[in-house]
Amino acid sequence: MLLSLGLGLSGCARRSFEGQALVPAALAAHRTVAILPFAVQLERLRDVVTHAGVWARDSAARPLGSTLENGLLAERRQMGYQLQAALQAEFMRQQAEHPATCTFQNPAETNQRLARAGITYENLPTRSMAELRAALGVDAVLAGQTTMHQLLPGGVSIAVFVLSNGANPMADNTVQTSLDIYDTQSGQLVWRFDHELRGKPSTSAVALAKALVRDMKGEVPYLKK
Repeated sequence: MLLSLGLGLSGCARRSFEGQALVPAALAAHRTVAILPFAVQLERLRDVVTHAGVWARDSAARPLGSTLENGLLAERRQMGYQLQAALQAEFMRQQAEHPATCTFQNPAETNQRLARAGITYENLPTRSMAELRAALGVDAVLAGQTTMHQLLPGGVSIAVFVLSNGANPMADNTVQTSLDIYDTQSGQLVWRFDHELRGKPSTSAVALAKALVRDMKGEVPYLKK
């Protein structure tokens, strides 16, 4: 188990994280792993304010907030695929220094296989582990869930942080991520990693993937220490 609290200088972000291997024997037996597109939730004050204005103007013309809601869904989907690819890239970089005990399926192949099986980004959470195993042909899948909670836009948030000496809770944005590895044969959750960035974290997929792998500190499954 890995548990830590720390301060990331980049972006003035405080971080906390905890990892746990729940079934080490299963992790040791895996030879092929697929990283799934991340489930992403975006909770931003700007969206609430924008929605309120648009709903007031357009409620008689079209379903309540439908255009903005579709835009948010598209943004979540795009970020989900970006995080999938960015995490894979970070694992590949780690493999250059630490030999791996398994092969990570290329995300492009993973997504093509899912599409051929009729598994979309939207219905992925409802599919069984047996369906994923049949579609992907891997021993394990890594599923990520990220929630980005932004009270204030980046520039405003930093200004509030500086003016209040970091004491104003409205200056804090958070990015919470959970990574779960499931054995596709048994359906068991065999490893998990919970991670939180609070303060001024970057919300780019590449920056978040780097932060996740950095904070695992040698605890990345399948990579020899």
